[in-house]
Amino acid sequence: MKLYAPSYYKRFKCIADKCKSSCCVDWEIDIDDKSYAKYAALGSALTDSICECDGVRCLALSDDGRCPHLNRDGLCNIIINYGEEYLTDICREHPRFYHLIGGRREVGIGLVCEEAARIIITDKEPVALCEIGEWDISDGSSGTVALAERDAALAFLSNSDESAESVMISLCREYSLDPDIHTLPEWLDILAELEILDGEWEHIITDARNAAGADACDFCDGELKNLLAYFLFRHASLATSPLNLRARIAFSILSVKIIRYLFERTETRSIDAFISIARLYSSEIEYSEENTEQIIFELESSMI
Repeated sequence: MKLYAPSYYKRFKCIADKCKSSCCVDWEIDIDDKSYAKYAALGSALTDSICECDGVRCLALSDDGRCPHLNRDGLCNIIINYGEEYLTDICREHPRFYHLIGGRREVGIGLVCEEAARIIITDKEPVALCEIGEWDISDGSSGTVALAERDAALAFLSNSDESAESVMISLCREYSLDPDIHTLPEWLDILAELEILDGEWEHIITDARNAAGADACDFCDGELKNLLAYFLFRHASLATSPLNLRARIAFSILSVKIIRYLFERTETRSIDAFISIARLYSSEIEYSEENTEQIIFELESSMI
């Protein structure tokens, strides 16, 4: 089975101690069975750091939410002392995600990661999917509901010289999407009612809801198109029906509009601020399956 990835994929590498938003802090780190067997063979040095969370083995975080193996220099003691082959599956793979679609395997990097977000958002070339190798694990049959439509949407986006706003309008027209199911302030009210994981996200939503207005910012048009390509690749690929595909395309467009709306209501107009808002949105919405499904359900229900 062929393995495909976005053209920027191979540029990703964990920046470890240079990361300001470490995935080794405030994230539950599950221990897969193979890793646990390795740790058990090494003795208490590693097994003493493991607890059970709702019947699942995971690393016991410190009182300040840090992985017990994250040292004060921001480096992983498991890698330092034992090597990368002793990392758990989740630590080794993050922020990668995988799709099985149209008889092929695809891999991408998630916007939740600071370095991945920087690569995705600041990419200067139109996004293309490239064959990067083969996947030698049998995954069974795969769906094809979304492949042709998703690829067509990505191709339209990559080949268009129009603004991000014009592209989103064209996609809404092509897939009969209603962009006015809720206004953006109304969507912020909905987001505020969802599970909130980070207080900073709550502050950003609150500040945007209280903002009297904002001037449009057009310096980030290319970055918005990169975001749209990312969301289409990640979410349209998971469609289970033609209706669900339309809802997922709508979710992709909505996600870009919300990030732009929040950014336009911040005091700092910098690429770093833009990346930070996009990363937080990903952390709060994409990485909460319940939050993502609630928004997609809201969109899908409006199309019936």
